[in-house]
Amino acid sequence: MKPNSSLSTRSLRCILAGLGLLLAALVISDLSSAQAQSAATSRPSSTSIRTPDFDETLSWYQDKLGFRLIGSENFVQGRRAVLERSGFLLEVTEVDHLLQQDQDPDATGGVAVTRLPVISLIVPDVDKEVSRLRKAGVDILQAPEDELDGRFRTAQIRDNGRHRIELREPIDENGFNAMGR
Repeated sequence: MKPNSSLSTRSLRCILAGLGLLLAALVISDLSSAQAQSAATSRPSSTSIRTPDFDETLSWYQDKLGFRLIGSENFVQGRRAVLERSGFLLEVTEVDHLLQQDQDPDATGGVAVTRLPVISLIVPDVDKEVSRLRKAGVDILQAPEDELDGRFRTAQIRDNGRHRIELREPIDENGFNAMGR
């Protein structure tokens, strides 16, 4: 009778393992379709930047833009930290060198700036934010202006390294800017 109970136990384990795999596949399928629907209707809420000036970059994002440190890790290759501001996550990775970039005509101080913004932050008042950042010594790459479609007022700044950051102030669908501009 022992061989039959062993066979039954083995069969039961296989059935349970199969059911577990089927359940996992269903959960993954549901998550994937939910993520696809969410991605179609939402904007990105995170990004990652690389920098050789890790400590300086963390301080810059905390002091100038109000990000808070969520956590950090040390690896053999360098360090990594995650910062957060109003639900937006920023991963900062330490590197010993940066990838070559084509020279940007907007480069300042001999440091090439990314051509397109790597970060886009929603702010309540772009003009006030730019004024505050200018007083704090931040490089302003584009003064505040309304986008052609009239949905956002935008400006662009440069972080302590070479990353272009876009500041966006929403304007409602009727062209009304709640800030009175």
